[in-house]
Amino acid sequence: MLLGIIAKQGIYNAAFTYTGIGLGFVTTIFLYPHILDPDQYGLTRVLISASMIGAQFAHLGMRNTVIRFFPLFRKSGKKLTGLLFLALTVPLAGFIIFSLLFWLFREPLIGIYAERSPLFVDFYFYVLPITLFILYFEVLNSYLRSLRDSMTGSLVSEVILRLVVIVILGIYFFGWISFPVFILLFAVAYGLQPLLLLGALLRMGELKITPRFTVMRKSLARGMASYGIYTLLGGLTTVIVWNIDILMLGSLSGLDQTAVYAIAFYIGTVITVPQRAIEKIATPLIADYIRQKNWKEVEKIYHKTSITQSIAGTYFLLLVWVNAEPLLALLPDIYAEGRFVVLFIGLGKLFDMATGTNGSIIITSKHYRFDFFTNLLLVFFTVGTNLLLIPKYGIHGAAIATMLSIFLYNLIKYIFVWIRFSMQPFTRDYFWLILLAMISWIVVMLLPELRLVPNVIVTTTIVSLTLLLPVWWLGLSSDLNRMVNRLLDQVRTGG
Repeated sequence: MLLGIIAKQGIYNAAFTYTGIGLGFVTTIFLYPHILDPDQYGLTRVLISASMIGAQFAHLGMRNTVIRFFPLFRKSGKKLTGLLFLALTVPLAGFIIFSLLFWLFREPLIGIYAERSPLFVDFYFYVLPITLFILYFEVLNSYLRSLRDSMTGSLVSEVILRLVVIVILGIYFFGWISFPVFILLFAVAYGLQPLLLLGALLRMGELKITPRFTVMRKSLARGMASYGIYTLLGGLTTVIVWNIDILMLGSLSGLDQTAVYAIAFYIGTVITVPQRAIEKIATPLIADYIRQKNWKEVEKIYHKTSITQSIAGTYFLLLVWVNAEPLLALLPDIYAEGRFVVLFIGLGKLFDMATGTNGSIIITSKHYRFDFFTNLLLVFFTVGTNLLLIPKYGIHGAAIATMLSIFLYNLIKYIFVWIRFSMQPFTRDYFWLILLAMISWIVVMLLPELRLVPNVIVTTTIVSLTLLLPVWWLGLSSDLNRMVNRLLDQVRTGG
């Protein structure tokens, strides 16, 4: 039944996310590069990356703590009000601390960007409100996910936010507002996200923030505090790793190069849509199973998510790579150099998808501390490789550093789960998947170059016939086969 929940909500999440990808494609390819100057677009990326890091620090571990300990609060009956109260007040304290530090260290931080990215200096303090908005969106989304609603957050972040940004870009394009007003509205758009999630909780009758802690005991409080601290540090290092390339490019190469990298990075990460859709619901379920010590079901989720994500990731990476050149040709000339960034980021993300839910297994188990130490090592590795490669190779150096970091990070987690839990997701099915992917790529490479739209149609058809069709025939993923067979049955019956 719970795997059915994953499938059903995964489909809805994927639908919202792919709609968001479509909107993001319009925004990233047709609007941002043609409406904003490269340094202006680079500014928006630096603001978001800095705010993501700030939000990860400010929630003080509550984003993951809510998911981990929600089953214990739920087990006590309808006494969940104390958990929501903590989820709202603890991050507020964290945000106040972050704001003070952000103010105290403003001079050295501004100095890093003053020479190559002066525009960021002008909008430095916009990081604070965006941080607050992202912070509460993440915490409230975790609470909704614990209530088995992973769809509302996807709808808000993937669709509604992008629609609002498109409207703001249109207003700026017609000259109705200045660029400073555009940045102000851009920040306000992120403020809509937590408000919409609060509205969803109110509609569900779950917006109960009375500070009652009938289930709370000293042992539980210590456990939550310990878990929160380690997941805070572990999550903070993760967010630093995934955003440090943007921040370091902004300081070492300038905002215009940051814009080129950001667009190519976006194209390369399109392949992760199925992963994001699946893990939003898989993580709280894994937490449930681990609490019940039902390791058989944990392993089942591990295997199923790994092969399904690998198939989807391979399929989309092939499509993204063979269409990258005609796609980038639609942008101003400066963006053409981002093609190999797409490949490097795509390869790294594909390995991340192939290793399945190993991160969720670690962080929701008693070994969650390992996640922090792994991430700490990764921070040093990522910063070091970026410092080494960005000055020499620019955006390609940043992409290679990110790819290597993703490989190292997931390899360590994969080995840990294999040793500690005696489970690993790879079977001989992956041999067939790799072989089919190579055949598909060779066939596509033999095709003549076409314009974007014909190229997308032809390559999608070829890759589907040479990769997806054999995958379905061989039955490499029972979940994918079940979905396809159900769809075929509905088509045959007119359902």
